[in-house]
Amino acid sequence: MKIEFFGIKTPLIDNPDSKFIHIFQDNLFKANLNLLDGDIVIVASKLISILEKCQISLDDIKNIRDEAKKTAVTSNLDPKFVEIVYREADEVLGAVPGAVLTLKNGTLHANSGVDSSNSGGKNYLITLPKDPFGTAERIRREIFIKTKKKVGVIIADSKTQPLRRGTSGFALGVAGFIPVIDDRGKLDLYGRKMVVTTRAIADNLVCAAEILMGETDQKIPIVIARGCLDIIFENFSDPTAVDRLMKMDPEHCIYIGPLWVNKR
Repeated sequence: MKIEFFGIKTPLIDNPDSKFIHIFQDNLFKANLNLLDGDIVIVASKLISILEKCQISLDDIKNIRDEAKKTAVTSNLDPKFVEIVYREADEVLGAVPGAVLTLKNGTLHANSGVDSSNSGGKNYLITLPKDPFGTAERIRREIFIKTKKKVGVIIADSKTQPLRRGTSGFALGVAGFIPVIDDRGKLDLYGRKMVVTTRAIADNLVCAAEILMGETDQKIPIVIARGCLDIIFENFSDPTAVDRLMKMDPEHCIYIGPLWVNKR
């Protein structure tokens, strides 16, 4: 049994008027790869953000709220950067040197996903895609129309884990398959029934893809995962239904739950 990952290298993509399907097909051809039914197409969120014009010039940030100024001191970050973090966040939970912890779309994010790396230039910030689940579904449909292949799509991002150094993969948006496998009720090697275990398959695939994608100048914004036998392919008429499968209420989270109760 094996799962294969194929990185698709592209030129620098900085034209927001480019079409993803053209970028995908052109560079798939250059990589001498054929798409197969059952493949998972993993796309870097920053590529989507560029195509969706989710870039902000620092010169355009004129007004900075008082809370952002205070958080900038705590975090040692540029007040203009922190102001955009506040604009993008649903809630700001706190800060440490180098980062602001936020809630955005029901998920914990450092800095609301706002970033200055690979943002389009030194004077720009880049934000997360506007609707990653909707975008993943649109890409899935475009690929099927052009290739007649039934694939899954993941919009991939990176994040940190509590009390661990370094970033790992994170599925920001998913389409075409069930992103979490529920093992509750199944038996372990010794016949004990599983009670709470679910597997974040989409997140795990992104973790593997991140090894190829990298975080700097690799220019591999698309990875194809092949041979994922556990995946259940299913198309959802409502992209937000996939989103709901992947999330839990804050009070049920082992990391934030105890803090959440005290905060509230």
